[in-house]
Amino acid sequence: MAKATSNLTPNSFQLAGDDVRVNYTTTSIDGKPRFTFQKRRKTLEFAGNEISSSTVNIGTLVSVVIAAVPDESSTTFSILLPAMRLPESRRQTIRTFGLTTVTKTSLVGPPVGVQQTYKMVELRGYARLLDF
Repeated sequence: MAKATSNLTPNSFQLAGDDVRVNYTTTSIDGKPRFTFQKRRKTLEFAGNEISSSTVNIGTLVSVVIAAVPDESSTTFSILLPAMRLPESRRQTIRTFGLTTVTKTSLVGPPVGVQQTYKMVELRGYARLLDF
């Protein structure tokens, strides 16, 4: 008889690439998701509704706003997490990417021309299932 495997869905992601490090948990001890973004010496921490998560046909897109200048631009950093089921070890190596999006803003409506620019970084790390 085949051994039944449980549905081990990861809830913690530790990723790094170039000068960027990301730690993301879908939940925490207080039940809120957490996202830490590090670039060089800058560290930003986000929790709860400061984090946007959307399941799309290519995975889960998780985004945070890392900078905003009124009447100029906002900068969002996003990671794309593939769907996965963890092995019994509760840990899986992953490769994905992070995307920095700069969106031009204006108080008088959308500016003329291209409104968003992108910069991609390859990320590698681990997906794990943690007990909270």
